[in-house]
Amino acid sequence: MISCFMVLKNVLKTGYPFVESIAASLPVCDEFLISDGYSSDGTFEVLEKIAKINRKVKVVRQEWPIARKYSVIAEVTNALRAKCSYDYIFSIQANEVIHEDSVEFIKALPEICPQINTYSLPFIHLVRDLRFFEDFRLRYSKNMENIVAVVDAWTLGPSAPFTKTETLKGLRHPRRMLQYIYKGIEWTYANSCVSPLSRAIYLPKPIHRYWSFFPADYLEKCEKHIEMFGLEELRADVEVLKNHLNAPSAFWKTAAEIRRKELGFHYPDALGTVKLDEHPKIVRGLLEDSSLTSYRVRDEVLDSMRDL
Repeated sequence: MISCFMVLKNVLKTGYPFVESIAASLPVCDEFLISDGYSSDGTFEVLEKIAKINRKVKVVRQEWPIARKYSVIAEVTNALRAKCSYDYIFSIQANEVIHEDSVEFIKALPEICPQINTYSLPFIHLVRDLRFFEDFRLRYSKNMENIVAVVDAWTLGPSAPFTKTETLKGLRHPRRMLQYIYKGIEWTYANSCVSPLSRAIYLPKPIHRYWSFFPADYLEKCEKHIEMFGLEELRADVEVLKNHLNAPSAFWKTAAEIRRKELGFHYPDALGTVKLDEHPKIVRGLLEDSSLTSYRVRDEVLDSMRDL
């Protein structure tokens, strides 16, 4: 039995495909816990509709602490994570969409590798249909108290008390400390799959993480991050992108180039563009509909949740 969980706040106005994210995750989970940070843009009202459509979905509201630091997201995520009651937990964020080809594989992982405690899964990061980054993120785990959201909740990991306890044990047992140090170096440079407890697992298709589908929404997302986390360095990017606001092709090419330069990824054109039929089916309508200029909740996606 799997508990999915998601925290969000005012994601409707930033263009996150949160409805598609929830719909794509429902076939994986047996309960879906969602925490809304007292959104004021209509996000909460949409979540209420979803909870009425599908009984797996349980929505709560939680005030986010006022602090310009990434740990705020981990704090509210872990308050929700503590409510997960099933055997496994799956952390999904509001702009991440599980590909339909990977659903059955994800559900079967506890049977395929029952000895593994935590699974890191592949993600591709996109602005609209341009990929700019790839990584593995630990998001799927046995429901163990010491596994929590860390940093800005980009991944799960060992809790601070657990890490402290293990470090102190290592100080009393130098061989264990040496093993931890060695394994840390080994994993940093070789990422060898030797751990019986944690494993990076390829999926039939990676999880798609969309920064946005529409230029104005993308700029709104950047402004939100500047406000929430004090990321003043984003202002220069925003000004550059504003020059291309009415030319979507140039806008997305520039946005992808900015992100790629920041992260050190340089895709050739043929590899950087994700073709329409490679995206999860549930988001293809957002990419195909040329009349859309900002994200909107589609009734057909809401209706599809009834039987998931």
